Amino acid sequence: MKASMQELQKIKGIGEVLAKRLIEEGLDSNAKIAEAGEEAIRKIRGMNPRAVSSIIAQASGLAEEGAKDRTRRVEGLKAVAATLKDQMEGIARGVRDRFADEIQGKGGRKVEKEILKMMASLERVEGKLGTRIKRAGKGLAKAEKHLAGIADQGLKELEKGLRKARKSLKRVVAK
Repeated sequence: MKASMQELQKIKGIGEVLAKRLIEEGLDSNAKIAEAGEEAIRKIRGMNPRAVSSIIAQASGLAEEGAKDRTRRVEGLKAVAATLKDQMEGIARGVRDRFADEIQGKGGRKVEKEILKMMASLERVEGKLGTRIKRAGKGLAKAEKHLAGIADQGLKELEKGLRKARKSLKRVVAK
C-alpha cells in the first residue's frame, strides 16, 4: 500500500489524504486512475473538480512511462537469461572435453543432471520474466555470480556451483 501511495503522490494535486481515498476506491495505480475517467475521479471525497482532468492526464503519462520502463527491464533480463544459457552450453561442452573419461562415472552423471536441471530452470525463469521482474533480476544476478568461475573447476566443485546457481533461480519460479 505504501508503494502505491507514493506512486499516486507523484501526481500534482494528490496528497496523502487523497491518495488514501483513491486507494480505498480501488484506484491504486496511475493506470487505474487514467482508466477510471473523470466521472469516477470527481466522486472521490475532497477531490478538486477543476484538477480532475489534469490528474487524469498526469496519471496516463506516468502509466505510459512505467510500462515503457517495465518493457526495458524485461528485455534486459531476457538478454541476461540468454547469456546464462550460452554460458551453460559452454560449460557443458567444457565438461565433455575436459572430463571425457570421468563423465561415464557417477560424478559425471551428477554434473550432467545438474546441467540439464539448470537449463530447465532458466527456461522456467524466462517464462516468469513478465510477472516477476524484481525477483527474476535478483535470481539471475545470483546465478550469474555462482556460474562465474566454475568452468575451470573440478567435477565436484562444478556440481556444487551449478546446484547453487539453480537454487538462486528456483526462488524466482517458486509460488
